[in-house]
Amino acid sequence: MLPGILFFFTPLLCSAGPDLAADLFEEGRWTECSRECRRVLLSDPADETARLLQAVSSLRSGRTNEWAGDTLAALSRSRRPEVRAMAAYELGRVVWAKNDAGAAFDLLRKAFLETRSQPLFLRSGCSLHTLLRDFPTLGKNDPSVLQSLETCRPLWTLELREECASPLGPQGREPWVATPGRWVVTFYRNQIAPAIGARCSLEPSCSVYFLAASRKHGLLGLPMLADRLVREPSVVAEGRHPVQGDGPTRFADPVSDHDAWFRAEGGE
Repeated sequence: MLPGILFFFTPLLCSAGPDLAADLFEEGRWTECSRECRRVLLSDPADETARLLQAVSSLRSGRTNEWAGDTLAALSRSRRPEVRAMAAYELGRVVWAKNDAGAAFDLLRKAFLETRSQPLFLRSGCSLHTLLRDFPTLGKNDPSVLQSLETCRPLWTLELREECASPLGPQGREPWVATPGRWVVTFYRNQIAPAIGARCSLEPSCSVYFLAASRKHGLLGLPMLADRLVREPSVVAEGRHPVQGDGPTRFADPVSDHDAWFRAEGGE
């Protein structure tokens, strides 16, 4: 997810044309990425990388439209394996959010089995596992995939699990109280995160933390995020629960460490 960005594998997709679009995509600058993709497509309407990044950027910006879904559906049949796999993953999440579990299973399974990109492999696998936890009958005839998912589970970090959580609420639809979290996270990733760069030293990143908090506690997610921003320097200074990754050391600070008061009030 991290540092606020979903994928680090876009270099696998890139040809010479959409390099700038790929850079903007990796930085989470969705509007600028869409604009650059449109420029590339003016000179080469068939460029699949630009079409893919434009469709995904549109979804990341919080815009829901049939064009993005249709584009992903077409690209999920591409002859280029990584374009095909990424499109299948993104479309799988889209149809899952529409409560079409069967179609989501087929698409996420396709991405999981076909990609050679480790970040996409981990995300598609974690998403598929989450889907099967809610709809266990979907995988009953596919024991090899189930075994592969079990093998991958130790590789799924807390932040990745939160990123790949179900887009649906417990009753099969997203709770309205989680809606504020969506647009604030989009604003954070596009306006705040680029300004502070990789300053965040906590795991998960602040945007993923806020999205998880708003999913669990609705409007209380906002003050929980504010509390975290104030708390971050002291957490880093204490140096407990380090999380090693490719970059600088970060420190675990999940939502579950800070909502005991909520669980206690709810009688859990």
